[in-house]
Amino acid sequence: MTFAQASNSNGSEHITANITVPCICQNTPSPHNLPAFLRLPRELRDLIYEHYVRVDGGYAYQFRTNKLTQSDGKPILLSLALASRQVASEMSGVALRTNTITFSAHFSETTREKAGLFHEAILQITKRKATLLNELAHRLLTSDMVEVAATSYPQFSSILDYWRVRGRNPTFTRTDCGEALSIWNDFIHFTLDLVSKHPKFVDHANIPAPVLYHYHGTQALDIKDTSLKPWNLVDSVELERLAIVAQVEEKQHWYNDNIRYSYSAASTALRFLHSVPKATRAAIRKIVLLEDRQSVAKPACHGRGFIPFCRENRNLRVERFVSLWKNAFPISQLRTPLYMIATPLFLESGTLDDDRLPANRTTKAVGTWVAEALALPSLGMPENSFTLVLDGNPTPEHTSEVFRVVQRDVAWQLALDTCYTRGLLPTPSWLDRRLGVGYMYEGLPDAVRNLSLNGSLIRCNFDPGSPYDVDSLLEEHRGWSAQDWEEGWATHEPSDFQTVPPLPPWHVLRWQNVII
Repeated sequence: MTFAQASNSNGSEHITANITVPCICQNTPSPHNLPAFLRLPRELRDLIYEHYVRVDGGYAYQFRTNKLTQSDGKPILLSLALASRQVASEMSGVALRTNTITFSAHFSETTREKAGLFHEAILQITKRKATLLNELAHRLLTSDMVEVAATSYPQFSSILDYWRVRGRNPTFTRTDCGEALSIWNDFIHFTLDLVSKHPKFVDHANIPAPVLYHYHGTQALDIKDTSLKPWNLVDSVELERLAIVAQVEEKQHWYNDNIRYSYSAASTALRFLHSVPKATRAAIRKIVLLEDRQSVAKPACHGRGFIPFCRENRNLRVERFVSLWKNAFPISQLRTPLYMIATPLFLESGTLDDDRLPANRTTKAVGTWVAEALALPSLGMPENSFTLVLDGNPTPEHTSEVFRVVQRDVAWQLALDTCYTRGLLPTPSWLDRRLGVGYMYEGLPDAVRNLSLNGSLIRCNFDPGSPYDVDSLLEEHRGWSAQDWEEGWATHEPSDFQTVPPLPPWHVLRWQNVII
């Protein structure tokens, strides 16, 4: 073939060159016999390759096939690479370097039950670890174990002291103590592993207790040995093992046919990255994660799964968009059971029509995502490799109004800390402060107050508003007692928010999308 005409993948233009297309087995021609295209300067050929492979909207991931397509779902066309060995070599990796790859949260009827089982297994194993440690730590935790755990997790030294001196505390199974939840779970796993080395660990785990699951034989060791990475999807064999360890292998009260159990966009992207060769991963430059619905297995921490890939490929950039309205903003705890049973007929009955986004739960919910992002650098995420985007679309102005609640709450956290520092209120213990009202997450106030449209680690695509003036807040509440602050904390104005068009009403937006 002595003439080739190749269109770029969006079909808008054609690159035409009088070139010879040799057989794959044919030797490379001498420089004097090269076709005209290959006699062009390499820099110009590279520009042609980039123009040829560039697709409007980049590439999209298809979960069913574990493959990429164009953003419109059409196949990726790279026929030019078949022209010759040299062209194929020069085009290697160009398409992935040029096009952004977008991953979305995935739901389908074929994966619904597996996703639900994975979610419950992760939750139950996490809960069982915390409960087991909380029950046994005061009996089996030695001073040497405390020293090792406190060295690795100094932020939780007060928890270790509590266990040694005062015994168990049921609160520890239901809290993250103001740290990223995944870091808290790391601490639980690490400390439980230390405690399990005590010669009486299995014996004590087999003794029934009021707050302890009853274990037989080595079941407690099975729980202890299960290291969870909820951002990595597992195959059927591993899922079955997790379900057995968590004792949720059968459909029970935890599973609901009304709920769309979805995998996070981060999990789907990691599934793809694990499946391709290192050389392929090295070519990727930008990944966009669209977390546009609530997902299974505590998705806020799933960014951790990208750390090894970003360390492997320092040119990789990951942007994770979490939709505030469709994902991060919470529903009312009192209404959760109604959402779980809400069939279409139930929804039409009007029972949920008056539901709204509750202001008093908003900051904690948003803070969960922010705290996990803040933890990434300390876990090894390279600088500028990962960005969390708080997505206020499609109603950014209304989102700004709601976000005033977040600005208000972090200001209160700062105000209370200032009261303790200045001696205006009795200083509580580290633990009492973390478990008391007015405290959300370590580092959250600064993160929110510095939030902007162009942050390197955390940013937003709406106006986050100006921070509250803490000194003015203290002056306004001069003379308040600790009880006054506690009572005032719950007084959010307004107390709830409804969506605005083009979003549907709040209860319709969140129907079938509530995962607890």
